[in-house]
Amino acid sequence: MARRSVPDTVITGLGLITAYGWGTDAYWSGLLSGSRALRPHADLAAAGFDRTVTAALDDAHLAVTAHDAHRLHSRRSRLARAATAQALREASLTGLGPGTLVVAVGQTPLADEADDSREGTTPRWGREEFAGPSPADLPGVSPRAETVYLSQACASVSFALDYVRTWLRSGCGTTALVVGTCVLNAYEYAGMAITGALSPTGARPFDTARDGTSLGEGAGAILLETAAAAEQRGITPQAVLAGAAARVNGRSPAASDEAAITDCVLAALEDAGLERVGYIHAHATGTVQGDTVELAALGAVGAPRGWVAVPVSGHKGGIGHLMHASSAPGIAAALGFLRTGTAPGTPGLDSPEAAGRAIDVLTAPRRLPGAPRSCLVNSFGFAGNNSSLVLTSPDGSTR
Repeated sequence: MARRSVPDTVITGLGLITAYGWGTDAYWSGLLSGSRALRPHADLAAAGFDRTVTAALDDAHLAVTAHDAHRLHSRRSRLARAATAQALREASLTGLGPGTLVVAVGQTPLADEADDSREGTTPRWGREEFAGPSPADLPGVSPRAETVYLSQACASVSFALDYVRTWLRSGCGTTALVVGTCVLNAYEYAGMAITGALSPTGARPFDTARDGTSLGEGAGAILLETAAAAEQRGITPQAVLAGAAARVNGRSPAASDEAAITDCVLAALEDAGLERVGYIHAHATGTVQGDTVELAALGAVGAPRGWVAVPVSGHKGGIGHLMHASSAPGIAAALGFLRTGTAPGTPGLDSPEAAGRAIDVLTAPRRLPGAPRSCLVNSFGFAGNNSSLVLTSPDGSTR
């Protein structure tokens, strides 16, 4: 497949907060160690839920400055601000000026978040933790920035990256930020509990004994620029967003669809001009049906192309499922692979489901010095929201 001559979209900064800790380094270390941050959640148990194993954040990490405490009261806003600040530092930016695109993902924006301190509210469980984050509350963002709110279920961040790439390629601007959060609250937890998708013991993606997914708390912020803008600033990108596919098939409200996922992966590879990648970071929620379908789709893509044991892994057995923000840890894992040549294992995986010859599901990290310097990141959501992204090395080589 020949690559088209179009301006590159590059990732120059990524901020990440997970139950492994604050920052991409803490996440990468936790992922490589295979540790599991999943624990029973006392507040959810007290609220009457019977499956409460989650990857929650330590409240001590959510302390805010006196200035922020005056304006912001929700966990979601604090996480979004912290992740955005990390991304800006990584990209060597002090702020985002007029004309920048800011895409916030989640359920819905909240217009009156500044009023959430009123007496009688319970910020951790109230409506303000269901909504948000508000782009207007992000640090360093100009009031004249272009803002968009996007909700595509658990593929929201990936859909947002595809949207941003189209925006940058069209010449509308040179810089964009995607930010998403996930907090544990009764609203969202009830929505997942009613589907029967939650594990009573903790997510074990791709394991033959898996019994569901687990939710986590966290946030991700991804800074993207045109390659020309990054070069002009003297910044070395972390990766090129070389291929993207974001599709809604609508055939099922919850179950994954093998044909739709296969088509999505193929479209992303074709967009990137690649026949194969060096590593695949799977959506891998730990549900029986979802994991089986994803493996089958990857096999259907790889077998005709001669793939042999392309490594596949996922993160949700370590830090849980960050819902709308769940693509951000996937992107961070891809960046780690491109940087180090090591593919992480899958926390919680002991007995991998059979996956065929084309792919190899990893239980532990694997050094892959000869693998192509490219990575596929899958993100799938309810109602057929499917997205696949291809990231490649910023030096222009996929080998």
